[in-house]
Amino acid sequence: MDPAKLLDILGNENRRRIIQLLASRPCYVSEISGRLGVGPKAIISHLDLLEQAGIIECSVDEQRRKYFNIANNMRLEVLLSPYTYTVTLHDIHFNREKGGETPSKKETLDREESSTLLLKLSSRLRELKKRQEELTQMQQQLQAEYTEIMDQCLDSIEKVATNPIECELLFELLRNETTLASLCYNLRLHPSVINASLTALEKRGFIEYSIKNNQYYWKIRETGAENE
Repeated sequence: MDPAKLLDILGNENRRRIIQLLASRPCYVSEISGRLGVGPKAIISHLDLLEQAGIIECSVDEQRRKYFNIANNMRLEVLLSPYTYTVTLHDIHFNREKGGETPSKKETLDREESSTLLLKLSSRLRELKKRQEELTQMQQQLQAEYTEIMDQCLDSIEKVATNPIECELLFELLRNETTLASLCYNLRLHPSVINASLTALEKRGFIEYSIKNNQYYWKIRETGAENE
């Protein structure tokens, strides 16, 4: 799914509340309507959109009533800073099969050791939650350092650039290596102007290029490249 589309879907408060409710357990339309205080017609409309997007799915019980549950396991990340805006969506796949044991043997094992199993699984969940918190803290630290380094880079760019166009070019190349066409599009400047500035910056040893698929890709010169 397009992450931007998922953001649009989650922009509606009632759809977020539906997903939050279904994250706890599957529900019927009447249950969702009653819990959220929203009319069934509106709930059905939201459910249809969520189902079409592949976020939820429906099943039918013995009384032929539809109930809904979350269908996908995914992680949506939005990174927003003075220098970065990215939205990424990761589908998380895992194997539900435990393998090896016959159903009867597994059922017997569950009955005999259910208490021990529950304690072990609870301990594992606490461990995973702690690791998630550690990863979140590490991401925050990395983003803070990234922003700090970008601030320092901008200070350096202002000192080495001879004009505003060179400033903009170096800033673009600082984020990603790219082509002349992309630079022209992003900066809204004529190719001859961009090309002249790229040539000047290359001669002064600030940038370099590589050729991929018959295209020139420009980037900030890597440390130590002058010694190769």
